[in-house]
Amino acid sequence: MTMSARQDRSLHPLARASRGFALFMNWFDGACSVVCGGFMALSGLVALPVSWNDVMSIELLGVLPLPEPLIATWFLPGVALALVNGAPNIVALAMRFRGKRAASYRWGIAAGILLIAWTAFELAFMPNGISAFYLALGVLQTAASWHALRTGEDAA
Repeated sequence: MTMSARQDRSLHPLARASRGFALFMNWFDGACSVVCGGFMALSGLVALPVSWNDVMSIELLGVLPLPEPLIATWFLPGVALALVNGAPNIVALAMRFRGKRAASYRWGIAAGILLIAWTAFELAFMPNGISAFYLALGVLQTAASWHALRTGEDAA
């Protein structure tokens, strides 16, 4: 057992929970954003047997105050999802697995803030339950990553 694993066991349960939830959100939001964003983008480029259009009509994005070329197909929204929500979480995971926990938590805070901004923007123009759920996850991810950073012995 490594020293950090022993130290993790001696942490307060809330600190361990914060670390665990921060890691879970990096995996969950990172994977979901990259997979869904990639599927969206691909659906905007080529005709697929099953596409993002089968899940959600592109016309739904018409209520957003964005230039029409940005929301004409699912390509750019998909790329944006993968980059804005997926990339910071993937970087946080990479930092975590390199043993740079403090950097991982900082990236997790950034990812959480970006998720909050993304979903708040969506909710302002097209209220829906999934965006509200992800907004709550963004708040929890930010709080968990901040708490893990604040309570970690490697926070320097």
